[in-house]
Amino acid sequence: MSPLLFVIALLAALDSPAPDTRERQWQQDVAALAPAKSKLLQIVAQSDKAGQEGAKAKLHEGPLLRWSNPTAGSVYGEVYLWSIDNRPAAVASIYRWYHPYKDSTVEIVSLTSHLLEAREKDAVAWQSSTAGVVYKPLPKVPAVAASKGARLGQMRAIARSFSAELTDKRGGDDVRRKLRLLNQPVYRYESPKFGVVDGAMFALVEVTDPEVWLIVEAIHEDGAERWQYALARMNADALEIRLNDAIVESWQRVVDPWRNRKAPYTLFGFDPKLVPLEKPKEAAP
Repeated sequence: MSPLLFVIALLAALDSPAPDTRERQWQQDVAALAPAKSKLLQIVAQSDKAGQEGAKAKLHEGPLLRWSNPTAGSVYGEVYLWSIDNRPAAVASIYRWYHPYKDSTVEIVSLTSHLLEAREKDAVAWQSSTAGVVYKPLPKVPAVAASKGARLGQMRAIARSFSAELTDKRGGDDVRRKLRLLNQPVYRYESPKFGVVDGAMFALVEVTDPEVWLIVEAIHEDGAERWQYALARMNADALEIRLNDAIVESWQRVVDPWRNRKAPYTLFGFDPKLVPLEKPKEAAP
């Protein structure tokens, strides 16, 4: 290399931020963008009665999770939850790609049997036409414990009996990867309106990126308490979920999920420049 080319390369390297600095900046950018975007989305349950608006879902303050996924690229995101009477209704992962893509995306899934709409100002961004989850009874589990602390232990034990595997086709070949269960629930709740004595929402992740949601509930029904569960996808790839050794869900790959805004799981892009960011609070003198 000539001395001139060496100097040019050296100056270019000096002008480029170090990888750690650059990644921290990306994380900070998403930490400002994601909550601002979540506040623009209004999630509403569609009413069964014509001319009447259904229940509005409540956006929970702060993210359930902050995540990145180096296996996919330089991508950073945050996850936000909407609930109806505390029960999970919808969850959105709001993320931004920096490499190999340059997209900003809302990935959203219904966690309820209600049909949902996501509105932004006067536009409908998503309108599910089918239920997002189906609750199923849990066989061969201990009776629901009396104390809240004991029930948490039970729900964590139930969650550990689930496992999931993702099949990635991005490289042309089927690459199967096991997902990891986060040990603690990302959300815990009670919902008297729906008969939920105790409930917890768990994430099965790749690195820290949630790919499957597991909801475990103790419900009061017909004078007795029992356990039930529901599952929802958070990835378009094929997914297989097992309860102990039995397959309980096998979801096929969703091709171009952003094309179907009526599905319980979808994606849509947005321009981060159009999202009004909150000004940082000034430090007290």
